[in-house]
Amino acid sequence: MRKLIIGCAVLLFACEKNITVKQLPYENKVSITSLITPGQIPKVYLYKTVPYFDPRQLAGSLFIRTAAVTMKSSNETISFSVDSSYNVVRCDYDYYYTGSEAIKTNTDYTLNIQYNGQLYTATATTNQRKVTIDSIGYVTAFKDVYGEHEGVVVHFKDISGKGDNYRFEMRRIIPDTVIAAGNGAVSYCSIGKQNYITEIGRTVYSDKNIDGGDMSFVFEPAFLHSQGQVAYILLQSIDKNIYTFYDQLDRQKLAQYNPFVEPVFLKPIQFPDAIGVFGAYSLSDSVLFVYPE
Repeated sequence: MRKLIIGCAVLLFACEKNITVKQLPYENKVSITSLITPGQIPKVYLYKTVPYFDPRQLAGSLFIRTAAVTMKSSNETISFSVDSSYNVVRCDYDYYYTGSEAIKTNTDYTLNIQYNGQLYTATATTNQRKVTIDSIGYVTAFKDVYGEHEGVVVHFKDISGKGDNYRFEMRRIIPDTVIAAGNGAVSYCSIGKQNYITEIGRTVYSDKNIDGGDMSFVFEPAFLHSQGQVAYILLQSIDKNIYTFYDQLDRQKLAQYNPFVEPVFLKPIQFPDAIGVFGAYSLSDSVLFVYPE
């Protein structure tokens, strides 16, 4: 038996082979993200993409600072300037362009970005109907392709009459240290502070085949919590632009974890020569949720 074990070990090690992957020449693309909602000042995140195997870089080194950004409706032009805020999760600054006016409801907007001699443009309309959350539940464990997680469950009734799409949002104050729920990574700049966190659901949902019916979905919180911690739950009613982009993004991530899923590559959708999304959403009223354990 001992000889058999040794023989198997030798065979396994003999099958190892180091392969050097030569990186192909890479040309940076422009990455654009701007999600607008009525009553809020719009932001435009404008960055350069990097190769998959590149080491982590600070946001400031990838942010595009020299673009001319405007957002137009039929009766106004919103100008933008460079701004930033501290991201306590990444212990780094987020850089973006911030608008001069708040977004209005039931309005068509056109985003225009002039950069490096090229125009990037897309449109979005703020006509999404907000839904009402009926109740919030909690499960200690649910399984998906990423493993087993706790989950916050949202119950609501879809508004009938047209195809609607949704995404989850949770806001809460983490009173001490922000710790990722999945891998236990600690945000060291959050230690000993009151940290206001907004968590957006990774997955987007459609009312296809459930139009006007009762809907429920489970959201995995991104960070650890303690019993009795208070959170506020909202639902984003998102337009087709947001749904299409983030559905594609989620499918791409799913393909990385499941070898039986067809690979998905992010393709330009709204911007022919850039990766990203310009979309609109409305927010439901928030509902109080207290962690039961």
